[in-house]
Formats: sequence, C-alpha cells, structure tokens
Amino acid sequence: MSESSTADSADDAMWEGFKPDAARAIRARQGFEEAVARTLDAPFDPSTHGGVVKAVEELTASVPAALRVAQLRVGGAA
Repeated sequence: MSESSTADSADDAMWEGFKPDAARAIRARQGFEEAVARTLDAPFDPSTHGGVVKAVEELTASVPAALRVAQLRVGGAA
C-alpha cells in the first residue's frame, strides 16, 4: 500500500469515526436549544421544564463525543 493510500485510509477511518460523534453532539445541542425555546415560549408552564432537564442530560452524555470531535486534527497533525 502506498503512503498516499495509507493516508487516505486513515482519513476515511477518521471521517467514519467523526460522523457519529459530530451528529450526536449536534443533535444534543439542537435538542437543548429547542427545549429551552419551548420553555421560554411558555415560562409559567411547568410541563415544559422536564424537556430542559432531559436535554441537559443528553448534552452531558454527549460531552465525550464532542471532545473527540474537538480533538481531531485535519491532515493527520497531532
């Protein structure tokens, strides 16, 4: 295998690992934003508060994925 194709394979593997982590982090952030917006639209409706709590839990659970994405370096730089 040539050096170029080895680098391409590593980039492909990195990209395949990046996609689910990035998607989880993005979905968690969007879910949080939507839950907060629903609560702000109806601030005196306590039924909306549970959505914010669940969204914060999902944000917390997605932190490891977000950190993996943040640590990626393009071009193989460390």
